[in-house]
Amino acid sequence: MRQKPKQNTEVKHSQSKNAWNVVGTDLGGKYKIARVPYEVVEGNDILTTQNKAEALEHAMFISWCFCNPDKVQY
Repeated sequence: MRQKPKQNTEVKHSQSKNAWNVVGTDLGGKYKIARVPYEVVEGNDILTTQNKAEALEHAMFISWCFCNPDKVQY
């Protein structure tokens, strides 16, 4: 059976894009694993905030899956 290696990650906001990045934090593994973009709705801060929060939730779930591979069924 194939092993599921644990990979430590964290979620950071992109400096150049409207997106959350899931980044590896292990030594030698500082690279982007996933990007979760969100749409900025001009003139509607409420929708933009909701989109940003939803994207953060998705990024946090992706990060959790990488940090807890023994709990993910596939």
